[in-house]
Amino acid sequence: AAVIGFSGILIVARPSPETVNAGTLAAAAAAIGFAGSILATKRLTRTESLTCILFWMTATQIVFGLVCAGFDGDIALPSPASVPWLIVIGCAGLVAHVCLTTALSIAPATVAAPVDFLRLPLIAVIGLLLYGEAIDAFVLLGAAVIFGANYLNLWVETRKRY
Repeated sequence: AAVIGFSGILIVARPSPETVNAGTLAAAAAAIGFAGSILATKRLTRTESLTCILFWMTATQIVFGLVCAGFDGDIALPSPASVPWLIVIGCAGLVAHVCLTTALSIAPATVAAPVDFLRLPLIAVIGLLLYGEAIDAFVLLGAAVIFGANYLNLWVETRKRY
């Protein structure tokens, strides 16, 4: 199901040698890191509380953020106009982590994690509604493949006998 879902992502994104650069490689590395994060979070939910997991996750992200922001020796402070938006983004990110950690504590990672594949078609719809981006046949085909992979994964998981 993961391979099918990933092929759906490739259908939507249609990477080519011209589009592969340091940014796309960094995004691929981030996706692999996110998968590792999901596995680590799932393991932590067996022994640690939601509050503990979120505290340490937030603390490490603050440290990494400050290190990256100050790497050149100059930390640029946000403008007063951008502070409310930064608070909204921070709260949204924290709520997303609460939701994901809660889902991983309740359901197997093989059920919760593939739903993450649904982000790409959702982003395409948001791009259409907010920015007027066109949705072509490849986006629809890729979305169908992603939905099919998620359905297959959930179908197999609900049929397992323990």
